[in-house]
Amino acid sequence: MPDPRLSIADAEPRAPGRAHNRIARALLPATLALLAGCAGLPFGQAAEDDTNAPSAETLAHEAAQQRLHAAVQASQPGEARLATARHALENLLGDERAEARTLHPYARALLEQIRERQRLAVLAERLRRQLDDGIPAAEAQERELDALHRQNAELQRKLDALAEIEHRLSPPSLPMQPRTGQPE
Repeated sequence: MPDPRLSIADAEPRAPGRAHNRIARALLPATLALLAGCAGLPFGQAAEDDTNAPSAETLAHEAAQQRLHAAVQASQPGEARLATARHALENLLGDERAEARTLHPYARALLEQIRERQRLAVLAERLRRQLDDGIPAAEAQERELDALHRQNAELQRKLDALAEIEHRLSPPSLPMQPRTGQPE
């Protein structure tokens, strides 16, 4: 059963980076311990004699560990082999032998992390495309705004010139004489 603290379903949707970091921090010690254990395994060494031949159970356990190790290596940051790692982990989780079942919690946790990384990669790509599409649109709007500002300034100059012409053409107004009550 996976640790409920590692579930990303309970994470806040506004902070996917925090949930991802929390999961990564929780999985780091287990992954490092697993890798340290895998590092000491005899990889591809032939038995010297039949008395030291590993049992079928040991071979099956080592094969499961090697599959998990390969998935961990494929899922390292900066590598684009997440699909390979995901496939290897799904195969390991599909193996119901006792040797493989001992590694299922690690495989589930790593698979959940890989799925989240793939989801975030898709989201990042979509946002990058939106940004790329938005930059030319923003530049076009900026150019249109500048053209409208120039047009506005030109129209204001024309209005000012018309007001000045109107002011010059109107006759000077004569002061009005006060009425004294007598008709003229």
